[in-house]
Amino acid sequence: MLKNKDLLTLLIRLFLGYIFFSAGICKLTHGNFGQIIGPPWLEESLAKYGLGFFAQVVAISQVLCGTLLLSQRYSLLGSIMLVPMNVAILAVTTSMNWTGTPYVNSVFLLLNLALLGMEHKKFSFLLQPNQEYTITPSTTDQIGQNLYSWVGIGLSLLTISATFVNYTLTNITAVLAFAAFAATIIRSVQFTKLDYVLILLPFAAMIGITYGGLLYMMPVVAGIIATEALLLTYRLVIASRATVTSEMSAASPV
Repeated sequence: MLKNKDLLTLLIRLFLGYIFFSAGICKLTHGNFGQIIGPPWLEESLAKYGLGFFAQVVAISQVLCGTLLLSQRYSLLGSIMLVPMNVAILAVTTSMNWTGTPYVNSVFLLLNLALLGMEHKKFSFLLQPNQEYTITPSTTDQIGQNLYSWVGIGLSLLTISATFVNYTLTNITAVLAFAAFAATIIRSVQFTKLDYVLILLPFAAMIGITYGGLLYMMPVVAGIIATEALLLTYRLVIASRATVTSEMSAASPV
């Protein structure tokens, strides 16, 4: 069974990965792609000031950050790249007095920083570069080290290209990318049945939103989120109890 920290790390990667992947693709398709955040009209709005190309760069950058997070293989790099983007989005939305959006972006930034905090040992050399450090790979580092991760990354890049060709093809390649990333995770580590459900439910939501849109799929997505929250709470509790029991058994005299 995965440790609670490892499972939460994995789920946060999936959440932020999809949020920014879908936001970027939605901008590139001018709203013709299911997503949770926006705005899909960014390019049209900035084009008035000669910044249409800049909007495309922002969108592609969001897709790349999301892809790296979903890939698991390069999730740490994705987490690092996402920090300045989250800070910039928070600064812009706050400056423009967008209602509610800064609070949402603050949550994304905190989750982003939490991911980096969970892997803080990999940044120890930045604080004391004159010392030697031994970094032991964690359980989450094993995830994504397979062919499926590369397939997902390739399909994500193909999805970006497809946005300039055909929206139907864009949706198809995106869903295939999600399927590859799901395979990346479930084929990397031996999970419990409950963990498989917790991992596959987010991908079910991704596919549902991609094809049905958040508005039309709201009841289904809400049901998936509620189920995920209940199962995750149960999973965290039983894992914590198992850890405490194990520690007590180890501490008790033979």
